[in-house]
Amino acid sequence: MSKKQMKKKKNAGTAKMKQNAGTQPVFLFVLFQIVAFLTVYSMGRGTAYLYMLAPLAVIVFGGWILVYLIHAETAFFLNAALLLTFGTMIQCMLMSEDVIPKTLMMHYIAAAVVGVIAGFLYKRLPIIASARGTMFFLIISVLFYVLTLLLGAAAGDGVTNWLSVGSFTFQPSEFNKGIYVLILAGLLCTKENPGRKRISVALLITLINLGFLGMQGEFGTFLLILCTFLCMVFLFVPDIRVFGGIFAFLAGCCAAVVGLCALFLRVTGGESNIGFLAFGLRQIHKIQNRFIYWLDPTSDAQGGGYQILQARKALLNSNLFGSETTTSLINPTNDMVFPALTERCGLLIALTVCLLFGLLLIRGTRVYFNCTDRYHQAVAAGLTIQLILQAFIIIGGSIGLLPLTGITLPLISRGGSSLMSTFVFLAVILVISSGNLWDGRRDYSDYALKLQKKSSMHSERLSALRHRFGRRPSVDDAGESGES
Repeated sequence: MSKKQMKKKKNAGTAKMKQNAGTQPVFLFVLFQIVAFLTVYSMGRGTAYLYMLAPLAVIVFGGWILVYLIHAETAFFLNAALLLTFGTMIQCMLMSEDVIPKTLMMHYIAAAVVGVIAGFLYKRLPIIASARGTMFFLIISVLFYVLTLLLGAAAGDGVTNWLSVGSFTFQPSEFNKGIYVLILAGLLCTKENPGRKRISVALLITLINLGFLGMQGEFGTFLLILCTFLCMVFLFVPDIRVFGGIFAFLAGCCAAVVGLCALFLRVTGGESNIGFLAFGLRQIHKIQNRFIYWLDPTSDAQGGGYQILQARKALLNSNLFGSETTTSLINPTNDMVFPALTERCGLLIALTVCLLFGLLLIRGTRVYFNCTDRYHQAVAAGLTIQLILQAFIIIGGSIGLLPLTGITLPLISRGGSSLMSTFVFLAVILVISSGNLWDGRRDYSDYALKLQKKSSMHSERLSALRHRFGRRPSVDDAGESGES
């Protein structure tokens, strides 16, 4: 056999291996869907899961095609798709009867559409990294917070974090998390070494976010924003002393706020009829009760500690492959979805979900290291950190390791706003993993003007070339001019 034939055979084998590497996960995923359907069918919710297969198949295989076309991180997408499948399983199991889950189907479709749009806009609009883009995001974020405080509606445990526009209800803080990452990336990562002014502005914006979240009583998102800021400073500010100073400052601020709240409670006796004082006391009590019932839920077993005690009961009732018992949980489709999943599907599935979140972190870290642009590195790192931290906080709260918060478990919980923001996060991370993006280190404040100048310059060059080569004299013309 000649060298040419050997090389051709080797290339054919490599192409076949690549094709198998691309198609085998699809077949495995189809097999996994069959197993998931049989599991849900055994629980008496097979019809609901069959209807959910339509949007789930469109999201998974449509997303697979998009990931293949843009050459994005395939393993990251597969991990997210498996988590979404587990979420679909448990949501169908938790339904009161075997009916068509129209609301859940609409949530999936809307989240997928918004995710695709967000990924497309991120790839096509480098102006988001500019000073104007950062200012625009800051204004939108503050506007969301103010509207939530003024017009927001309370849900669940009384946290005022929902806005209604006609029949459409959403949670602005879910979108503010992603906006916050874009703001930090614009401030800290559009230059190789951010100066003191940019770091101070980032710290001020973080304190504004924390202040609004504290006034809303959103302890979970408060923790998420605080941890995201510390991680971003640690990763993207070269001087470690800056991180140490900021950490000490924030720790001092937290200690001062706790001391002032304790003094405020002692002076007022925990009650007040004055409007703004009563509002402040309500928010303090909300956060205080999370720690009280976390440390001793039996102190109010039929009230504030009931949810935590029921979650522990569900975890104790579970076994390796699921239990036939169904513990009564408050809001099992959102806050308490992990104990419900553990009880109904077993410890093996619960550990698999935790493993998939760990793999999602590893793949997100790979995207971070493979990216050569600081801005896109920051966005990928910030969004990945938020997804994993959110999962850690709610799983830790539901099993008793942390104070219980009202945030959702990404891709597993039912929440519409949470699912939509999660799809946006995943879409942007996948777009970043595909590479071939705009340069985030440049200043795009005058991006449109630069494009116009560049287009004008090219037009002038083309005109000059046409004038030079279009009027070149021929040999006959030269001869005639010489004879004359």
